[in-house]
Amino acid sequence: MGQQVKFYKKNKLDISNEVAVLTASQGNDYVDYVRNRSNESAWVTTGSVDADLTSLEVDFVDERDVDFIFLVKHNFKAYTIQYWNGSSYVDFSTPISETTNALDVTVHSFTKVSTSKIKLIVQGTMTADQDKFLFQFIATEFIAQFDRYPVIRDPAFDRNLAKTKMLSGKTAVAENVGGFEVTLRLVNTKTAADLAIFESLFFSLDGFLVWLSGGDETQFFTRIKGYRKEDVYLMKCSNDYSPEFVKSLYDFGLDVSMKLVEVVD
Repeated sequence: MGQQVKFYKKNKLDISNEVAVLTASQGNDYVDYVRNRSNESAWVTTGSVDADLTSLEVDFVDERDVDFIFLVKHNFKAYTIQYWNGSSYVDFSTPISETTNALDVTVHSFTKVSTSKIKLIVQGTMTADQDKFLFQFIATEFIAQFDRYPVIRDPAFDRNLAKTKMLSGKTAVAENVGGFEVTLRLVNTKTAADLAIFESLFFSLDGFLVWLSGGDETQFFTRIKGYRKEDVYLMKCSNDYSPEFVKSLYDFGLDVSMKLVEVVD
């Protein structure tokens, strides 16, 4: 059995957080790329070797609650992550200290902490002395996951195409980065916890992270964009909340669906 769809709060160091400051001991000019929600741009060093113990420090300025950290698309074999307790950097309840990592997307969970700073130190790369790179650093809080598996419908990557018919009869197509959208549907459900999740997400004023794979992309017959471990999207519900009883019978379950669209904030 695979992992469920999971939901998390917006990245605490998201690019929209104008207060947070990121500082890297190497490649500092590129460090802000780790918080722009993109898997197409990255923090990368130049001329780095493992002995450098390259560090990346996140300063939220004020304290933020965190219980999950995602490192999305990286080449770190050995690394540690600690948080600031007000006087020094210390380990989380579950220490993050990898020495033989071989995955390019790693996710760490721990007892929630309230902290103003987090520090990543890279001690080694998968290929020795290779330059370090990291596409996304996500520090967040877990919201929930469904008890039942939802039906995943109408996934689409909208490239916001602009088409212009030319005098030659040919068409010029301009495209943008675009965004992702998908509909999740629970059919004939009586699970109170799942319905509570639906309501909470529908009426949330803030965007939230949606992880369709839940961390297990092998549950899908092929590795495809949208369902990979690296695909974590900031989304909101764009449809109306319509909790409808099956066949209009009040002792039956409810059919509910949410259309999720990728958002700016």
